[in-house]
This record gives sequence, C-alpha cells and structure tokens, in this order.
Amino acid sequence: MIEIGSEFWELPMKAEPDPALFPADTKWYLSGRAALNAILGDILAKRTCRTAALPSWCCDSMIKPFADHGLDIRFYPVYRDESGRLVQSLHEAEDCDLVLVLDYFGFHTEQDTSALRGIVIRDLTHAFFSGIPEDADYYFGSTRKWTGIWSGGYAWAKDGILPDAKPVNELHPYIAARKAAILQKKKYIEHPEGNDKKFLKLFGYAEEWLDENTELFGAAGRDISAIRSLDTDLIRRKRRENAAFLLEKLGQYSFVQTLGERDCPLFVPVFLDPALRSALRKHLIGKQIYCPVHWPVSEYHRLTPQTQTLYDTELSIICDQRYDLSDMQRICDEIVSFITSYKGA
Repeated sequence: MIEIGSEFWELPMKAEPDPALFPADTKWYLSGRAALNAILGDILAKRTCRTAALPSWCCDSMIKPFADHGLDIRFYPVYRDESGRLVQSLHEAEDCDLVLVLDYFGFHTEQDTSALRGIVIRDLTHAFFSGIPEDADYYFGSTRKWTGIWSGGYAWAKDGILPDAKPVNELHPYIAARKAAILQKKKYIEHPEGNDKKFLKLFGYAEEWLDENTELFGAAGRDISAIRSLDTDLIRRKRRENAAFLLEKLGQYSFVQTLGERDCPLFVPVFLDPALRSALRKHLIGKQIYCPVHWPVSEYHRLTPQTQTLYDTELSIICDQRYDLSDMQRICDEIVSFITSYKGA
C-alpha cells in the first residue's frame, strides 16, 4: 500500500447488525465532543457542579467542553513511573464533582473508581472494543478513530435518558466535508498516480468546523446503521494480530509488552527521547508512514514536568485493520533501523 496511516477510507461491515453492540438507549451525536457536551448539559441541568477532574494526559477537545460549561478543571496526574508503567493518580480526583476517566489506546488498566465521590464519566473512544467497565454514570466516545465513518459520536447514561440532538443529513457542512474527503481518499489509495491529496483540506475543514461549533447535532442516519453493523470480529482480530507483532519488536519502548485478553488497540504507543521522536516521525513521513502523537499541548492544558513528559515523548504506531503483518514489518524495519543508526541532532 502506498501509505500507512492517516484518515480512514474503508468501513468493514457484516451482513446483519449486532443489537448488543450498543445499549438500547444510546444517543447518537455528530462527534465524541458533541456527545460529551450532551452529557455535561444533562448533568448540569439536574444538579450544581463546580469542579471537574480530568486526566493530565488528554486532548484539548476533551477539556474544552468542561471549560465551556464554566467548571473549575483540576488535572489528576497521568505519567510513566520508573519501571515504564502508566500511572493514573485517581486518588487526587476524589473530591471533585465530576471525574473523567479512560483507558489509553485500548489497553485495559485497573482503575479503582470506588473512592470517587463525584459523577464518573468514562470516555470509551480508545477502548470501546476492549470491554466496557461498569463503573461509570455516563459513557461516551467516537467511532471516527476506528474506521471510515462520517460522524458517529455516541453516549448513554447508566440511569436516565440523554437529550436528543438536532437531526442532520448529508448536506450538513461537517458531514458533507467528511463524506467528500473519504471518497477522495479512497480514490487516492486505489489510484495514487491519478489523484492528489486534496482530501487533506477537506478533513481539515471538518475539524475546524467542529472546533468552531458547539450546537448539539446528531449523527448521520447512514452512520448509525453502519456502526451497528461493524465487523467487530475483523477489527479486533486484525488489530490484535498487528499490535502483537509490533509489541514483540517494539515493546521495550511502550508501557505494555504483551496484549491482554481483552485488549483491542487503537494504536501501539511508544515513548522516545523528544529529539529522537521528532527525527523518527519526520523519517517515517518521508516513507509515507503517518504516526500521530497524542496529544498537542494547548492553552487548556496545565502540566507539570512529570506530566509534560508523555506529550514530549509519545508516538502512536499504526496497527489498524487496513493493514497486515507485512505492513507491520515495514513499520518495524524503518523504526528499528532509524533508532539503531540515530546519532542525535
């Protein structure tokens, strides 16, 4: 394949929908961000909340909804300890009214939320295919990180029904942009010699639209039907096979070395010296291997030297269902060769 990574263009589906994939009372939204806004709106309409605890390692799109609702945001530390293990200091969130929790990259971690006195909101975006803990009051996420969907934010509450969103159709500016971008990306993958990368501007426009609009829109009807019919067996099998291969070669750089029985990875994260990470990422782009970092630091983040390190060192290695083991070998060959020969700036 000409390139590895970047935005999806495919949508693996099976013939019949799986009625057990999502709870019956799931509400569908334009994005995961919109789903989180729906949850916060529902909570604040019912009770007074002043403080929200968020993990220090998160995307600004997860922070902004809490800020927009006027909540006092407090970050509980997420970091790697001396052994390289990922630590989430939830005990520092015990006194907050709301607490956001998540498992990173689809790798299951033991999180004891029993001491939290506040309302627990679980972000399932990274871990939906790894099993859902029954420890939260609200759940939400996005399927766009997993496959070629136009919209596809979802949410549900343990007790109660979340608000409906405004219906949309394929002419909605966000959906129209993503639909066109995915179609163009598909053409490029199938016939790269006859097509350029204009789809990147369309994907960028869609993200800008999300950043600028907070109105509560729903997901496209086509997406809701498609998500319920996702070939989850294929997604899990391919991602687990690919991730296991990557961890065998690169596990020394990650916070996990082997897959758990429940794990279905979104990416395989590795952690490298900042200069090495920057140089390696540039090298991989030159080889048309596009590995993102999680996440850029924004005006909403408040970090300490300890929690800043994850942002400076993490690189997310592609392992998704579009690719097979020969692609994983290509990735590993490039990474290992570059690290071995790297001599610094």
